Amino acid sequence: MRITRVTVAAVCTAAAVALAGCGSDTPDDQHVHEGSDDHQVIEPLSPQQIDADDTAITAMQMILSWQPAIDESKADALIRATPYLGGDLLAVAESGSRAEVRSDADWQQWAAAKDAVTAVCAHSDTTPAAPAGMRTVVIDVICTQTVLHAGGRSTRLTPQLWRTTTVRTDDGWRLTDYRFQQ
Repeated sequence: MRITRVTVAAVCTAAAVALAGCGSDTPDDQHVHEGSDDHQVIEPLSPQQIDADDTAITAMQMILSWQPAIDESKADALIRATPYLGGDLLAVAESGSRAEVRSDADWQQWAAAKDAVTAVCAHSDTTPAAPAGMRTVVIDVICTQTVLHAGGRSTRLTPQLWRTTTVRTDDGWRLTDYRFQQ
């Protein structure tokens, strides 16, 4: 393929015209801020509007995301997930009981450092197939927690597989059980 001077000149001219539109008429000392600093909270999807998979994923992300400097225990995260819970799991969350929740080995260290732990979960390929129309569905989710250090660094923890059970209610899907798999 042969590139001519005319082709190069045409490309350079087109690039110059495109870049000219990217400039600003405002001097640097008169920059106008057009963004927003209102730090709005992004609410998760309503439990009435999501399917069994999204219910399991959303609930587990909430259950595995902690604020050790603020939370008394991991039970606080379970309480935050209450809208996505059902059955015995909902009863435990609503009871406010923290006695049965085992604290993480690093909890005190994270609390002292004012670190937070956030989780991101996704549907796992190990999920057993469920017949159509089932009201109780087992869903495997793989969750990766990340420690967000107060100093700005982050540490990604080893991904974990969780087997969850979701049940269809008159008010949408609810997580009723979860078990650590590996």
